[in-house]
Amino acid sequence: MPDTIFAEASRLVAREGWLIDQQRWDDWLELYLPDAEYWLPCYLEDGSVTSDPRQQISLIYYSSRAGLEDRIFRIRTGQSLASTPLPRTTHTVTVGDVTRRDDGDIEVGSSWAAFSYRLEAQYHFFGTQRHVLRPTDSGLRIASRHILVMNDKIPCPLDIYSV
Repeated sequence: MPDTIFAEASRLVAREGWLIDQQRWDDWLELYLPDAEYWLPCYLEDGSVTSDPRQQISLIYYSSRAGLEDRIFRIRTGQSLASTPLPRTTHTVTVGDVTRRDDGDIEVGSSWAAFSYRLEAQYHFFGTQRHVLRPTDSGLRIASRHILVMNDKIPCPLDIYSV
């Protein structure tokens, strides 16, 4: 993997968290391709995670960017009671692996942590994630994001800004 691809892919994954922290929703959405999948599977009783978001429960699942756009609309318009007021967040990302797949897409494996403060309470979520990035004329864009939340308990509403 050339250093330039590793650096560009790492920069995009880190930028995603930064844009969420800055509540720059339009810029964040632009990172995603129109058909991008966004998925947080659930843990099953045996410790494994769900494998099919269309037939099993998920913490969050959007089959395309349209779902993310709807979520941002609800956040912006106050239609999401769980997001009013919005928390202050900080995301950190550590990229562990960047590989080019046979189809030309780039897969990025990373660890993440997100800290938030809302209504006099602090929360911390952490886990791993896999981004699939697709080269486009305007640079790399997110084709899918698969997020594994490693917390055993989720003590507050979990949303796109939580991970």
